[in-house]
Formats: sequence, C-alpha cells, structure tokens
Amino acid sequence: MANVTEILDYWQNTLIVQYHDKPKARATVRLLIEQMLASGILFDIRDGYDLETAVGVQLDIIGKYVGIDRFYEGQDLTGYFALTDYAEVTPDVGKRGFAAYSEWVTKDGKTLIYDNSLSIDLRLNDNDFRTLIKLKIIQNNSDHSHKSIDDSIFATFGSDVIPDSTGNMVMYYFVPTTKTEIIKVAIQKQILPRPMAVRLNYLIETLDGYFGFTDYSGAGSEIGFSDYIDFDTKTGQSLAYSNLTTP
Repeated sequence: MANVTEILDYWQNTLIVQYHDKPKARATVRLLIEQMLASGILFDIRDGYDLETAVGVQLDIIGKYVGIDRFYEGQDLTGYFALTDYAEVTPDVGKRGFAAYSEWVTKDGKTLIYDNSLSIDLRLNDNDFRTLIKLKIIQNNSDHSHKSIDDSIFATFGSDVIPDSTGNMVMYYFVPTTKTEIIKVAIQKQILPRPMAVRLNYLIETLDGYFGFTDYSGAGSEIGFSDYIDFDTKTGQSLAYSNLTTP
C-alpha cells in the first residue's frame, strides 16, 4: 500500500511540463495534497489496525471484527508454597518453598486454598492474543481441507505445531510445551481448524522426549533404556494418558 510520501511524490510529478521543475509549483502542490491527506492521519488509522503491529485495545477491536476475545477460563497456580522432589534438579519457577531467615520478609509466595483452585477468567497477553486472532481468521476463511489446515498452521506456528491425521476421522496436533497454553485456549474456544465431523486430539511434546524403541536404521533417534553411567542424567519420560488430551 502507498504511504504519504509516495502519494505526495505522485501528485508532484503530475505537473505539466512548464511547471514540472519549478520548486514553488512543486511545493504548492505538495502542500495542498498534504493538507487534503491531513498529514497522513488516514494512514495512521489504517496502520494502527495492522494485525502484526497492533497492541492493546487495537487488538481487542480486531478481535471483535473476527469474533474472538482474549479471555479464557483456567487456573493460575504459580507463586504458591510447594516443595519439590529429588527428581526436580531445576524446580518449577512457579513453586515457592521455605524462606531463610535473611529473606523471610521479602520472599514472595502464598498458600494455595480451595478458592484459588477454582477456574477463573484469565487474560492472554498481546502476542498470544495475536496468535488466537490468526487462528480465528483461519477458521473463518479456510476450506478445512488437510492441505489448507497444514498450510495455515505452518504459516502461524512454523514447524512448532504439526497437524496430522490417522485416516480414521481423528486429527492430532503435536504441540511443544512452549505452545501448550495457546493451543488449550484455542481448543476451549473451538477455533483450532479441523475437517468437518473429524475428532480433535492433541499430544503435548515435552522437551525431554518420550521413552521409545527404534530399529537399526533409526538408532539414536529415540530415548530408550539408560545404562549404569547415565541412569541419573539421561532425559525422557513415559507417555501417559495425561499427555494425550481430548477436548
């Protein structure tokens, strides 16, 4: 799209030959067009609602246009008193343990009570809400074919989130832990794209990977048994039902 400078240059260059190189004539035309454009305020309004650069209330207005908001139901259990077990070499940053004498006044944290564990309305930040708007736009405009879904999800998440189908009317989304929250919100709002009448599941992919066997051609690509020298350092976990979620 043209900007203010490009439009001013265009109208300056429409002067007839006799005045084309006259500085005052060019300046007069430029001033008149600049006043008509109100110093580009129309372009500021247009650019203020660019999805890639809009923030705050601007994003909220875009969300109203496409039919989505930034609020969702969930739980925020960070910052509460909790103890870690031996396996957590690096404890979850959301957990708070006992304070030492030197920090008992300044250390934050609170006790988790029943009221805190109830589902509450949470609010997405601008970056996550921008992603949610993109997913809603996909839902509004996609033909929901496998190719359309693959292309649109790749355009939004790159290779982080991978949709796949088993061919038995079930679609899976493979999701890294860094994208879990936004995908859960998308499922809650029913905007994650899928073909009509196809069930939707998603699999959370952790950074450590899951225990698995491999054949000779794929040796080293899976996490299997550990030996004596690496039993306490080798990463990986068992795939449990809690990692496979059906909305």
